[in-house]
Amino acid sequence: MSHSSFAVRLVGNLAAFAGFVLLVGWSIDYAAGWLGYPSHAFCTLLSPVIIVAYEIGVLMTCIGVIMWVVSFGKSESGLSLAIGGFLLFALPLVLPRYLGVACLL
Repeated sequence: MSHSSFAVRLVGNLAAFAGFVLLVGWSIDYAAGWLGYPSHAFCTLLSPVIIVAYEIGVLMTCIGVIMWVVSFGKSESGLSLAIGGFLLFALPLVLPRYLGVACLL
């Protein structure tokens, strides 16, 4: 079994967790709006999720690039971590657009 499956599962689980946190905030906002109450749960959760995703994404990308370079381009795990780290950082930045939420950061 290849070690890249671990990297893929790690990236997938981190992205799923970040997405889950933001979707919970969006659901709270949607339910509060449906009941007639103002809520800003999504926008409140967005900034900390972006910060954490950025830090973890940069760390994963750096480790992935180092692994890939040290192995002379043969490490699938390194490449998976590098691409996944970038995508992990991008997820919280693009998710509000697809959910139709406008937040001032």
